[in-house]
Amino acid sequence: MSESVPGWLLAEVAGGIQRLLVLRLDGCPPADAVEAMALAWADALLVRGGAWDEALDAPRIRAAFRSLAAHVQRWPAPADIWAHLPERPRQPKLPPPPMSAAQRALALDMLRQLREKLLS
Repeated sequence: MSESVPGWLLAEVAGGIQRLLVLRLDGCPPADAVEAMALAWADALLVRGGAWDEALDAPRIRAAFRSLAAHVQRWPAPADIWAHLPERPRQPKLPPPPMSAAQRALALDMLRQLREKLLS
């Protein structure tokens, strides 16, 4: 098992597992196994998920466990979390750079020349 599981990832997974334990699903492990189970799940997510970022991924993991709890009927495997993990939020796009009057005139002139070549 990896020893580099970030604390925030372990905390998110432990919270999610506690949420699932409350449901007492078929195949539910004993409550005293939460710590070991959280470590195993967090390690599995770390191995499969690559680079995790707390700011981007902690809300996603919380949402995934909420969705998982709403849909499963048996105790899930760590791999089941991927079906419920939302995509990372996309960074907003920058607006196009402002065009100066000279640039606009140049672009219009280039379009005019291109139009003339196409029509000739």
